[in-house]
Amino acid sequence: MKSSFRAYLFRILVAGLLVTGCSQDQTVRSDMRGSIETELGAVEKVTVMSTDGQEIPLNMPVFLEELAEQGNELEVSPDPLKQEDVRFTLVLYRKNLAPLVVSIGEKASQYGDRTFRGPGAIRFYEWIHRQTGLGIVSQEMNSIFLTAEDLSSTKLLLDSERDVVKQILREADPEREQGKRQYPLHPYYRMRIHSNERPMEVTVLTPTLISIPFGRETHIYHVEGSLFSQLTSWLPPQEKAADPLEKLFKATKLRVEATETEQIENKEIDLTATTIKQGMAHEIVRTIKGAASLAEAPAQPGKPRFVLHFVTGDSTRFVTIYPHYFQFENSWFSHNQADQYILKLLDSSGK
Repeated sequence: MKSSFRAYLFRILVAGLLVTGCSQDQTVRSDMRGSIETELGAVEKVTVMSTDGQEIPLNMPVFLEELAEQGNELEVSPDPLKQEDVRFTLVLYRKNLAPLVVSIGEKASQYGDRTFRGPGAIRFYEWIHRQTGLGIVSQEMNSIFLTAEDLSSTKLLLDSERDVVKQILREADPEREQGKRQYPLHPYYRMRIHSNERPMEVTVLTPTLISIPFGRETHIYHVEGSLFSQLTSWLPPQEKAADPLEKLFKATKLRVEATETEQIENKEIDLTATTIKQGMAHEIVRTIKGAASLAEAPAQPGKPRFVLHFVTGDSTRFVTIYPHYFQFENSWFSHNQADQYILKLLDSSGK
């Protein structure tokens, strides 16, 4: 009887009947109403916990208002939600009562000993994902360390600069990550934001796109382009004269030339077509720059696998990829399976 009541209660919870701990549905039998009120109590706070223990408070008035749109097309499933499939844990704190806890996956939610699937469970996950995203950027921001990873530069933002970032992030619009992965564009800005809780890591993917990890999830946001403009003024992109590989970041085309020993498709990629392609090329450059520089050419480098042509205007620079080495101009570098990673990046780029 208790498990069936919990199943019934979950439907009430996600159907929007949770209003200060009291059901407003006139079809609920009067003898059930007291049990529902006892089980729910008065909700004082709603939070979401990540799989690594971060806890984010949600905007409770908005949560309760939008909850009314949830709860349709839910089906009781005999297959429990596996722990590795949990993405969030929704916690409703109640006055003088133990909190209500709902485990949420992409295609199922679990309340008590009952698992619910169906289109409604998918929509419920997407809704909680968005609410969590809004909660993340609504946290207090005490200090911000800005880093340009490609430049190896870091700056502690002034209070006035921090407030500019805070305002832009407050207005960020969460979206579901779809399609191909976006790698960060040069110079790969990251912000470590210290709050009252755990520090928040923000990666600037493009001038209008950022990402923030939250346990097993990664939240993607659209932001105003003014954020990127501010970051470039605080840590301007500067080419290192001593590092000729830096020039590869400026390429507008990338040609892939196969060798006789490899079954690799020859292709030319227009890096100005999309930020996806540009970010992929920048990730390849980072991979090359991460290789260990050699004082002299290796005695037996083996046969080259493929050649990358980085084109900037009328200038073309070549990087020859060997199984364990790179050659760029007269310089040699050693690597560990970076060639496989580069091929995977190229495959993801399409034509």
